[in-house]
Parts: sequence; C-alpha cells; structure tokens
Amino acid sequence: MTTYTFPAIAPNTSDLKIVSNVRAFVSPLTGYTQTASRQGTRWEMAHGFTSLEGQERAIMKAFTARMNGNVHRALIYDHSYHGARGALGGTPLVDGAAQTGETLDIKGMSNNVTGIFKAGDYFSFLNANGNYELKMILTDANSNGTGLVTVTFSPEIHHSPADEATIVTTNPAGTFMLATAEAAWSNRPAGNATNPIHSDFSIDWIEDIA
Repeated sequence: MTTYTFPAIAPNTSDLKIVSNVRAFVSPLTGYTQTASRQGTRWEMAHGFTSLEGQERAIMKAFTARMNGNVHRALIYDHSYHGARGALGGTPLVDGAAQTGETLDIKGMSNNVTGIFKAGDYFSFLNANGNYELKMILTDANSNGTGLVTVTFSPEIHHSPADEATIVTTNPAGTFMLATAEAAWSNRPAGNATNPIHSDFSIDWIEDIA
C-alpha cells in the first residue's frame, strides 16, 4: 500500500460528511429509543469533475487507475476550505503522547490568544500508524500564557499521534481510500484538436481509520 498526493486539480463539486458509528435500539413495547456511540466515526467525501480535457483529463484517469481500487491511499483535503478563521500563530505541536478521544492538547502556539482556533477550522496530524487524520474544530479555543491550548474536534482520534507531532493547519489533509474497487469516468468523444474529448469523473472517498 502506498499513499499518493492528490493531483492539483480542483473538483467542480465536493461533498463531505462525518459518519458517526452510532447504533439505535428501539423497544418493541414502548418505542423508547436508546442510542450508543462507538469508536469509528470517519469522514466520507465525494468529488465531481466536469468536462476535464487534455492534460487534466489524462492525469485524473491515470490517478484513479493508480489507486488500484481501494488498495492504495490518497491525501485529501476539503477543497472548499480557504483557511482558518482562528488567529493561529506559533508552531503547534502535540503536547503529550497517547492522547485519545475528541480532545487534544497542543503546545507551541502564540501566548494568550483568544480564538486561536475557531469552530469550523481544520487541522491534521500524522498518527502512530502512518496515516494523516483530518479534524474539524467544534468549539472556539484560546491559548494560555505558555502557548498551550486544548481543542475539541470531530472525528475522534483513531490512533494517537506521537508527542511533539506537527499540527498541520495549512491545507490539512487526511488519508483516504476509494469507497469501491472501481475507477470509472464518462467520455464525450469528439475526435479532433479543436473539439477535444471531455471526461467527467465522480470519485467517492472514505477515511482510512485502520
């Protein structure tokens, strides 16, 4: 298995969702519903590319085929994300090993900044299994007088990052695989240089949380 960088081709549509691993149990007698949340919440993304031609068409065909179904992985980010609303600042690093759950302690940020992260901001880190995990901040967070901050996010940590692992805030990406074993595109053949062949691509991704 190899992890590839996604081509520098922006999709025309980009759909994201967080899929929670929740089970509901409904009483057949009262209709009362109990819910239970388990680990395994993950990202799913869907990219649509319309009327690619020439070099971009060739690159996307080769990339989807190179993924070999869901054998290989790709670093994917949210193409609709145009930077943090929070102030950021400093050199953020994971503060302490073996962290789990939906919070993370971070050090190395600018001191005493209100809103250093804002709800909706993204960040990522390399986990112990060698995958990048993409996280979305759920609540505003402030740094203290020594540049420490605790952030709350979703999805949860899948595998703990190492102490002092880099927190990525510029184009943060996660490790994804194709949702199916298929790589396909639709073509509108033309057959001459002035009216080139166009192709449409629809690519579904799921986060690799293994």
